[in-house]
Amino acid sequence: MRALNEVEGLVKKAARGAGFPVGQSEDLGQVAAFLAGTGGSVAPVTTALQEPICEVDVRWRDNGVEVIQGPAALIAPIISDAFAMGRTTATLADLAHAPLVSAFLAHSGIAQRWDGPSVIPSDTTVLRPTCNAVTIPEADWQIWLELAGKTYVPETNASRLAGAGAGLTDND
Repeated sequence: MRALNEVEGLVKKAARGAGFPVGQSEDLGQVAAFLAGTGGSVAPVTTALQEPICEVDVRWRDNGVEVIQGPAALIAPIISDAFAMGRTTATLADLAHAPLVSAFLAHSGIAQRWDGPSVIPSDTTVLRPTCNAVTIPEADWQIWLELAGKTYVPETNASRLAGAGAGLTDND
């Protein structure tokens, strides 16, 4: 069993290890905690962490936004922002991104209705996460740990002298 803040913290580190910017890493951690806390699958987060980072191609329209390409972790905040700016429709070129985009929108408090590749805000109720401990599939947890490990300082005498880990003296 895991606490939601433990899920959020590890996914933030994993996203940094995967090469995502700090802001998107924080967003992805929050979405992971949201999914886990509402009983949803965290698989879209794991998939997003493993997706190659590439250029985002978004076309702004008068009433909407069309996402041509980009990793789900980077396009989800753009769609949320588009709705906050009054756009009424977002269309995805890659439907594989829909689960993460949907979770990101729900975490942001935006209820939605999907019609194929297009999503529009709706007036339904958004689920809120519980405060209970959650179970994360071991396969997802291991992927998150491996990616988070890329952010750790290598274990050397020089790194210990610089204060990494417990340092050279542990007086606890």
